[in-house]
Amino acid sequence: MDRERKNILVTGLPGIGKTTLIKQLVYELARYTPRGFYTEEIRYKGERKGFQLVSLNGRKSILAHVFIDSPYQIGKYRVDVTAFDSFLDPLSLTESDL
Repeated sequence: MDRERKNILVTGLPGIGKTTLIKQLVYELARYTPRGFYTEEIRYKGERKGFQLVSLNGRKSILAHVFIDSPYQIGKYRVDVTAFDSFLDPLSLTESDL
């Protein structure tokens, strides 16, 4: 397989298996050192309170939460755009930067 970048975006209804698919792909493609992220729900007492970002190497950051103080909002969740930008910075490094 060549080293040309390939991008995959997985969408679908909640609970359909998107995160499970991504985790399996990361496992199967580990020898190619995939980079990217997926999101996971943040739940408290069974109720969704927000979402966290998880990089394919395990780094985590809060993306959106009901208690974040931010002017950016999607539904009931406030989005931490600065944290999102900071989270993405290391993912944009090229192989020669590592």
